Amino acid sequence: MRKNVRGSFFVCIFLGLLLLTSVGSTIGTFSDENLETGQGEGCGCIYGTITENETVQSEEPYTEIRNDLPAEWDWRDVDGQDWTTPIKDQLQDVCGSCWAFGSLGGLEAMIKIWENDSSLAADLSEQYMLSCSPGDCDGWYWTSTLLWIKGNGAIPEACLPYQADDTIPCDDKCPEWGSLLVGIENYKKVSSNVSVIQSALVEHGPLPASMDVYEDFYPNYQGGVYQYTWGGYVFGHCVTIVGYNNSWGGPDEGYWIVKNSWGTNWGEDGWFKIAYGECNMEKGVYYYTGPNYAIAEPDAPTGPTQGAPWKEYTYTATAVDPDGDAIRYCFDWGEGNVSWSGTVSSGVPVSMNYTWREKGEYLVRVKVRDEHGLDSPWSDPLPVSMPVNSNVFIRLFSFGIFERFFQFIALGNPFRFIEIITN
Repeated sequence: MRKNVRGSFFVCIFLGLLLLTSVGSTIGTFSDENLETGQGEGCGCIYGTITENETVQSEEPYTEIRNDLPAEWDWRDVDGQDWTTPIKDQLQDVCGSCWAFGSLGGLEAMIKIWENDSSLAADLSEQYMLSCSPGDCDGWYWTSTLLWIKGNGAIPEACLPYQADDTIPCDDKCPEWGSLLVGIENYKKVSSNVSVIQSALVEHGPLPASMDVYEDFYPNYQGGVYQYTWGGYVFGHCVTIVGYNNSWGGPDEGYWIVKNSWGTNWGEDGWFKIAYGECNMEKGVYYYTGPNYAIAEPDAPTGPTQGAPWKEYTYTATAVDPDGDAIRYCFDWGEGNVSWSGTVSSGVPVSMNYTWREKGEYLVRVKVRDEHGLDSPWSDPLPVSMPVNSNVFIRLFSFGIFERFFQFIALGNPFRFIEIITN
């Protein structure tokens, strides 16, 4: 009788273990221990403009002051060449998208400077940012805008023309958008000192910047050097500083030359001058450190296209970064899980293992992120079929649990088996 009770006890314990094994985990497993995993990871203001009270970068700002600063500077005329791009119209009364225009106004000019070609037709798509980023016609955080460009790049205007509408789907961009991406290595905050900003402007090119707007500026500014005289605060705004002039006013006075995005009928054909120290113009100035080009859409990963749940399969991807940057691969397993590889050199293939635990049809795809954080588009998917749903006993056999259980029974020490698999 005692023997039967003891046997029933072990049977109950074992059945409990079967139940725990069958329901204890519902997501895929990874064979690589050092992978980053996640669920579905991809890899304010009045009529927007920029949202206030955003988090500012903690890194030390640019503080250099050049010894050879000229008394005036204008990127519209440097040795007779215009390195800026034409004035655009964001349709301010319809859409507060200045965060896109101010950031891309600087990037367009920098592309011409980096390519050493003032005649280059650099025209980037603000609609791409409006449709594909978290920003909208009510505005967005200024540094979040710059960070988004770093991670997602920019595409030509023709690929997704501006419509002043944040409901335009991101998928409306041209099919070849991935091969047209241009990004930035990084962006850096500039100290609010006037001479430092002038140095950054001469050294690094037109500067994306933020400012406060008052009633006497919008929509009433018509020309000349702006200084606040009347009216309440209206909104925050994003623009591009392209020059300066120290000859206006008295000692330590002067003005900035700024590109706006309210069309050529506003201000001085779309541009404006603003005195130093006005409207917090010096508080949110940045520059781009260099160009960064994204990897074109990678090929679909290779590996088995059919299998069974609870078995491990290996998939491989290869990509080459046009800048030769170090890269990481992100595999999307088609069921809400992604896996990031470690960092490898450009062109080095990466293989990753994955185990599905449910039958089904899965689409495995991959994207690549360079060392500056710029992502490629997702690859075309590799269809993977898992038509066989292994039952719990097959799962246990695959882990050798049955075999180990009966070994310990034969040795007369089933408690040791329970201790091992529960620790």
